[in-house]
Amino acid sequence: MILILADSTDPWATLVHREAQRTGGEVCWVEPLRLLDQVLLNWPVAAGESVVPGSLDLDGRTMPLDDLTGIFARLPFPLRLDLEGLSDLDAGYVTKEATAAWLAFLNGMPCSVINRPVPGGRPTLLSGSPLLAKIAQDHGVLFPASRCTSSQADALQQFKAWGESAYLKPLGSTEPGQFLQSHDGVEQIRQVMEQQAVSLQMVPLGQQATVYVVGEHVAATVLRPGEAVSKPMEVLSAHATQCLRLVRALGLVFAECQIVITPDGDSYCLDVSSAPNFWRCPQDAQQQIVAHLFEHLSERRSLSQHDSSHGADGRSSTRERLRPTRSPER
Repeated sequence: MILILADSTDPWATLVHREAQRTGGEVCWVEPLRLLDQVLLNWPVAAGESVVPGSLDLDGRTMPLDDLTGIFARLPFPLRLDLEGLSDLDAGYVTKEATAAWLAFLNGMPCSVINRPVPGGRPTLLSGSPLLAKIAQDHGVLFPASRCTSSQADALQQFKAWGESAYLKPLGSTEPGQFLQSHDGVEQIRQVMEQQAVSLQMVPLGQQATVYVVGEHVAATVLRPGEAVSKPMEVLSAHATQCLRLVRALGLVFAECQIVITPDGDSYCLDVSSAPNFWRCPQDAQQQIVAHLFEHLSERRSLSQHDSSHGADGRSSTRERLRPTRSPER
């Protein structure tokens, strides 16, 4: 059984659901707004002979948690719930409690979760986090020059200093950024910065490519046309494998990588997004990605598989000693 937690308009979830129906696979879809009135969670914190097996109650139907092979989690955190009629104080309390419960549930399931959420959210810029930057550098990834700013004038000045070519991403966004060119860059910067601060990265000369990773596979690679490349360059399997290993090390199962391969063969990574953009993805690549998503979600796992830099399936490694927790000393 595959459990999809996503809005009804989510295109990736729609195609995974359609593929499950086409192949006769069991699938259940719950929209985030209905998590409170449609789903009852019951799961054991510790296993044992006297512990009642966990289950999900969906509209009165009981589903044993052991039947779940995968969860496609496209939930926003904090959760967006239908809390009409509650006061702001009560709505805030319910939202916090429901968010905590679903974070615990998704991190407690032994099946694959795409993508397993992290309390507090994931850093969205590789170069903006010393930990993530170290992980990326350990995998041979290079970073171009970058700048974070909340000033339109500063962003425009930097864009022009880089020859009116840059990669723009709103700070805090889990979705991929966008490549700016001379004909539309100024307008794109102004539009985005009406709402929030941004990260700008210099785009090295070379072949731009988007690499899509699902589970243990590179699902698709799409070359981008670039002004600095007279003819498309080949993205070697080593470059794709580098993206795959980086994505896995970052604790992601489904991701979109924006890379640039220089004529010397160096690989620069501009972005690793945990929310791949459906609408910029070519249709043939979409089909390959969905096939890999469905296969990954359908695979029953007797043991947790690695999907985190912190150990098997998002939890501490089996080799790691568990340490007792305590309140900070005063």
